[in-house]
Amino acid sequence: MKPIPLDQIGFGWRDHKSALWWLGLLYRRPAAVNQELDKQSRLTRVKTGLALYLHSLPYLILLCVVGRLVIFGLLGIEPELDNPNIYYHAFNIAGGIAFGIAGGIAFGIAGGIAVGIAVGIAVGIAVGIVFGIAVGIAVGIAFGIACGIAFGIAFGIAGGIAGGIAFGIAVGIAVGIAFGIAGGIAVGIALTLSLLRLYYYPIHLAMTWPKPRIRWIQYHPAVWDDLCPVPFAGLHRLLVKYAEDARWKGKYEIERLIAHYPAQRMEGLRAKVILLARRMGKSRELNGLDHLAARLPVGDKGFLSQTEQLGEWISEISLLQARLDTITRPSFREPTAELLCEKIKSFRDRIGGFHEPLSAEFRAAATNWLRIAQRQFDEARNVGAKKLTTQVFRAGDPVDREQEAFAPRYAIVGELEQQAMLSAGCPGIVLYGRRRMGKSTILHNLTGFLPPDVTTTSVSMQSPNLFTSLESVTRSLSVEIQKRFPAVGAAADSVSDLRGFFGFLKALNERLETEGKRLLLAVDEYETIDKKIGEGVFTADLLDTIRESIQTHRRITWIFAGSHEITELANAAWTSYLVSARTIEVPAFTLAETRLLLTEPLKHSTLWPRDSPKRPRFDASFWGENGIERIHNEAGGWPHLVQLIAETIVDLVNDEEADAVSAELMERALDKSITRGHNVLYELLRRESTLPGEWEYLSALRKTETQSPPDDETIAASIRRRLLIEENNGHWRLRAPLMARWLRMKG
Repeated sequence: MKPIPLDQIGFGWRDHKSALWWLGLLYRRPAAVNQELDKQSRLTRVKTGLALYLHSLPYLILLCVVGRLVIFGLLGIEPELDNPNIYYHAFNIAGGIAFGIAGGIAFGIAGGIAVGIAVGIAVGIAVGIVFGIAVGIAVGIAFGIACGIAFGIAFGIAGGIAGGIAFGIAVGIAVGIAFGIAGGIAVGIALTLSLLRLYYYPIHLAMTWPKPRIRWIQYHPAVWDDLCPVPFAGLHRLLVKYAEDARWKGKYEIERLIAHYPAQRMEGLRAKVILLARRMGKSRELNGLDHLAARLPVGDKGFLSQTEQLGEWISEISLLQARLDTITRPSFREPTAELLCEKIKSFRDRIGGFHEPLSAEFRAAATNWLRIAQRQFDEARNVGAKKLTTQVFRAGDPVDREQEAFAPRYAIVGELEQQAMLSAGCPGIVLYGRRRMGKSTILHNLTGFLPPDVTTTSVSMQSPNLFTSLESVTRSLSVEIQKRFPAVGAAADSVSDLRGFFGFLKALNERLETEGKRLLLAVDEYETIDKKIGEGVFTADLLDTIRESIQTHRRITWIFAGSHEITELANAAWTSYLVSARTIEVPAFTLAETRLLLTEPLKHSTLWPRDSPKRPRFDASFWGENGIERIHNEAGGWPHLVQLIAETIVDLVNDEEADAVSAELMERALDKSITRGHNVLYELLRRESTLPGEWEYLSALRKTETQSPPDDETIAASIRRRLLIEENNGHWRLRAPLMARWLRMKG
């Protein structure tokens, strides 16, 4: 219904229904009534209070009449009209009602109806029990309701409680002797039941036990009465069922209890956790569990004190699944899927000691997660069993030694270590190697091959995060460094100029010196700096700052990696800025390195235990008679070309379900390799031939295996520097026969 506004309620019969509606709202949600009363003047509030009281008066009289009929008529109890306490009690009733009205006039209406009625009913019932007569019970109950309304109107919640206590003390003094011990017990029981609204509990139990009955949920006291101070034990069962059957309505009710109903908040939180646990348990995508776990409420008591730890464990499972999703090769998926199964089992075991509902709900969820993980493990194992040969070779970006064939360059790493550990500090390193020689792979895989007190950070100047401005390069370098050393200096993302960058490096150097550590700061594709200086994006001040850092910050070793000799850079005097820098050249693979790559490609991967028989290995016989030497020679030891040939061979072996590499398969693999590697071969041979006549000299090798060196010494020096040829009895030929094959078929 749409009631008449509170300030418009009069004394006529038309206003009666609205008055009862407002009285009911005052009982269950006094705050809403308070908001309306705050808008009224004091005189209007007096009028409203009297109107509400008069509209309730007929029901009080009716209750007295019914009480008399029940007690005197049905039960046959004789009235004790000669008892003087009856008249004294009646006087108290009249005084209480008058006091309630007077209070409403003096102090304005507030929302304490709930406590006021509770106290009044309690006192009325207690008086009836003590006197044992119909008048005491009937009139007492009537007085209780009337006094409750009056006190609620007069004093609000706080005033109602205070008034109830004060009246209780007054009555105790007045009739304490008459009440005696029985009266005290009766009043105590009645007050407890009424103040705590425990008379709702039978309704609650009927709706939640033995099973939740959501058809009646709109009648549950927690839904319509905001002043139930005692938590309804087991209410979360009803809320969970409600949310599962009517999702949005149930979710809204749970959030309402959490946000606005302190007494029932824990039941709402319990229901929310159960729903999240069941939703996670039904999820088919384990890599999204961390997002759901982030919604778990946290606290410092009970089960809420354990949800944060729970979320961290779930995130570990989610991240491991995300890692598994990025792995496509069955041989790598199998150990990762097995690890995921173990992680979930461990989670299920550890969660058993947690508080409810965490233990039961998340153990059930973990059981479902384990089914998903086990299925992925079985699929990876079955597919892996069908594969004749594990494909671990990849010619492309810097190698990830965890998943791809990798051969450590011990000679280069050893030289880097020697320079980095110089007691006086290293004056910088230029790591030079022609394209696709594996410079970036070396930089990305230094961890584990250097002493534990040496940390590496590597950035590529081809990233737009670095080369767009002087601010971007200083900030990005600082951010990358701070990922390794989070507590260094101010926030790295606030570095915006060379002065701030130098100060950041100074703070870093001081910390490294205090902790006895060193940092290798590798700048890959450093030729881009020279290019950007030529374009005016950077200034030579950047090189001045780097030189000063090299000389001053002895715990930081700068490494500049590139595919051009430093003398080829034309836009800055690099040899002057790096005059003391050590140059380390990255050569082609030795035969021993090629053999290690082809037979123990994943020797340094941590996906398998050190001595695991499941770690992919290749017997030398797999590559055919002298197959390893043939691959090394065809590639000229060029790491990228070795990977390219090996990758192509393994794919052909799998396609043809062969047991090993035959001479005929080797030839077909080499022909296919020049098609797959067309882009890189074109870059190495054609695009880098920038001098007039250089490409013409190289392209002539498509018709002959050897030829005399070029007459132009500049061209000869360029071709030597590019490591493309080898000399034999005064004649030149391409060092990689695969390049000659490409010239004949594609060049």
